[in-house]
Amino acid sequence: MSRRRPKRSLGQNFLVDPNLQRKIAGAVRAGEGDPVLEIGPGRGALTDHLARRGVALAAVELDDELAADLASRYRDDAGVTVVHGDVLSLDLPSLTGDWARTTVVGNIPYNITTPIVFRLLTLPYPADIVLTVQAEVAARMLSGPGTRTYGALTVGVAVHARASRICKVSRTAFRPVPGVDSTVVRLTPRSPPPLAPGEADRVRVLTRAAFSWRRKQLGTILSRHPDLGIPREIWSGVLASRSLSPTVRPEQLPPAEFVALSAMLGEGFGGVPVAPR
Repeated sequence: MSRRRPKRSLGQNFLVDPNLQRKIAGAVRAGEGDPVLEIGPGRGALTDHLARRGVALAAVELDDELAADLASRYRDDAGVTVVHGDVLSLDLPSLTGDWARTTVVGNIPYNITTPIVFRLLTLPYPADIVLTVQAEVAARMLSGPGTRTYGALTVGVAVHARASRICKVSRTAFRPVPGVDSTVVRLTPRSPPPLAPGEADRVRVLTRAAFSWRRKQLGTILSRHPDLGIPREIWSGVLASRSLSPTVRPEQLPPAEFVALSAMLGEGFGGVPVAPR
């Protein structure tokens, strides 16, 4: 395996602590023959542990040299398929034998964490997701209403999956050493899926708009945010039906409230509201 210098442009930080490698691989609840998708295997630290377990592994690597090294390394292992490509553009469900049973695992680049998370939390869902992410991002995923870290990411994850912390990872476990610590999180997609694709899109628009103006009151956001622009006669009735004051602020609302509001405010956030659920 090549020991060439990590590429900063790809956000490469290789996990070199063997105890943490075993712990993260052990968090993958997959046995012999079960489908697993690894994002960014790098030099194969987790890949080796998973391959020895006999899972049906598809490892997606963007880096040309690392992908070639991995393909050569596992060329005689029928249980490992190395896919050279970008996880954000590939048809992920097609890479494993049964996406609904697939566990996704990866130490993902900090600079594209959010796009990857929401790529994985788009229907159809995999069975389970184990990711090493920046500690600050993990705190946002795991926070609750009224806290400093509660925001659009929290809601966006919570409406699709149950999030839990597996372990903390010191920055010294990586080479090169990044400027921040990490956390391993488990995201278990909800089953059955709580939202159809169009419903999920509306929740995302409402949530992003609300938290982009998080210091403003909800009535003001619904009326004036350029992505919403909902007439007062619509949003005032919806808020009243939910026993919500127009002065409430986004960080006070739990994820379920954003789901309910997006449904009641209607298609496109500008027309006649759909019937309350």
